[in-house]
Amino acid sequence: MRLHIGINVNTRIPVIYPGHYTEAEILDLADEIEERDYDSIWVGDSMYQKSRLEALVVLGAIAARTKRVQLGTAAIVAPLRNTIWLALSWATLDRISQGRTILGVCVGDERPQFGVTGEFEAAGANFRKRGKTIREQVEIIRKVWSTETFDYDGEIHRLKSVSCELETAQKPAPPIWISSNPHVGNLSEKILDTMARRIAVHADGWMTCSASPEEFAPFWERVQSTAKEVGRESASIESAYHLLCNIDNDRGKAMTEGTEVVNKYYHANYKSLDDVRWGVDTYGTAEDCIRQIRGLANAGCQNFAVRFAAKNQREQLRRFTEDVLPAFR
Repeated sequence: MRLHIGINVNTRIPVIYPGHYTEAEILDLADEIEERDYDSIWVGDSMYQKSRLEALVVLGAIAARTKRVQLGTAAIVAPLRNTIWLALSWATLDRISQGRTILGVCVGDERPQFGVTGEFEAAGANFRKRGKTIREQVEIIRKVWSTETFDYDGEIHRLKSVSCELETAQKPAPPIWISSNPHVGNLSEKILDTMARRIAVHADGWMTCSASPEEFAPFWERVQSTAKEVGRESASIESAYHLLCNIDNDRGKAMTEGTEVVNKYYHANYKSLDDVRWGVDTYGTAEDCIRQIRGLANAGCQNFAVRFAAKNQREQLRRFTEDVLPAFR
């Protein structure tokens, strides 16, 4: 079974563990991923609530050092960014990389705290309308990439005579994947339908995380059936999973470090990941990881972006490369 498997080079670890993983090591890790039998390199995104190196700047540096692997975001919080600038920045990255990009976008989330300016407020974005915002953003970004002059009269965006000559390297355009977690929270059927339609109508792929195969399958089936309803070939939409893992033959050690990293990463205080949603992912042996990936693949997942909940990113990459990757090659 050959799956599309990529690695998230984790741009937050240099901020929370600067003594363990540096900016230079991110680029060195990208070189190693390029040399191995991986398909892609990924980075995450946040404004400042989960501070990290900025996504597009890092991908630009990686694009200059690589020639083969695809480059993606898992995922850019699109409503925090100016739509036209995002379109132009991504077109630039696509040209520099000679057409190797996957633009992963999401609506983002935050828990407002009294006396603390949230990311949406800081960006001048409407948190309550972030779903409508991202739908309009995807439409506008595609229009910018088409290089045709256009007007746009939406609820969030009102644009007149926008014209851009910056063509993307990929034709007709780089793929856009929408990330969402429909299994998180007790969402209504109406909300689930809205999420599925947004993907089926506007996206080239769907990515999720922290889901079991039993949670992944029903929403993926919903996306596929919705695509058929709107007159689209369901096979034209990619499915993807953002996998968080810590690989170690000592499961207790893997869980302990994984819990520490997740707590620091998300400003949390979990006693064990077994007690929260992150616990559906793998903290244990390579065989455990292979079993999880196979389960998700059987549920319909075609693409994996692997992120390591560990201080030593290079050691985790070595273990995954030697002990997990061959099972899917």
